[in-house]
Amino acid sequence: MIDIATPVVSRRSLSDLINSYLDGQISAVTFDEKLDAFRDSDDSVIRYVVETAWVFYDDCRDHFVNLSKSEWDLFQRLLLILSSDCHVETESSVVWSFKQLVAASTLCLFFVVVYLFGFGQHLLIFSIPFGVVSIGLSFWRSAPDAPTDPYSDAIFPFATFGDLANAYHSTGFRKTRYPKGVGATRVRSPFMDRFWQCHTYIIWIILSPIPLLFQTFPLRRSVTRIKTA
Repeated sequence: MIDIATPVVSRRSLSDLINSYLDGQISAVTFDEKLDAFRDSDDSVIRYVVETAWVFYDDCRDHFVNLSKSEWDLFQRLLLILSSDCHVETESSVVWSFKQLVAASTLCLFFVVVYLFGFGQHLLIFSIPFGVVSIGLSFWRSAPDAPTDPYSDAIFPFATFGDLANAYHSTGFRKTRYPKGVGATRVRSPFMDRFWQCHTYIIWIILSPIPLLFQTFPLRRSVTRIKTA
């Protein structure tokens, strides 16, 4: 087996590192530090796996593997990708919607308020309704944003069931059974989760013109999927 302490950038060494984390041999902070050697790899598959894995651990508060059953299965598919001859395909598009018009109109209205009342601390109060609108726009999901395939979560990040099956057949990969207890604890307390959520919304409301400005831009949608040859 490859020594994971040595920064060898390959699909096999990344697979060994992920397995070490899943087996409870290393904690999240150590896992994140060792992933640094892979983040700038020339292999787009390696970069994609590292970026995907980053969402499922906390790099600020140390902990051992803590995954739900569906998250564990996703990590098994990431290991399958690393053991197969897969490649990454990305489709990008620019999407305009009614949300951009609402954001632009709200931003213009804010500038009208600034023109009428001038700059000052009173804008902190006036910014509240504009911040509420901005937050509401962030939760507004139009029909094209909704997933169309009810089985997409079960095969993600593969594009189709066929690609998933081809990867299994070409490698003989066997997924590791979900162990009991790896998702039984919380990394952060519910209080801290709500605290940081409230903190984010307060800053968002105070600085509402800035997120509104970005919300006037078209949505750049990028869909990345794993394909087999």
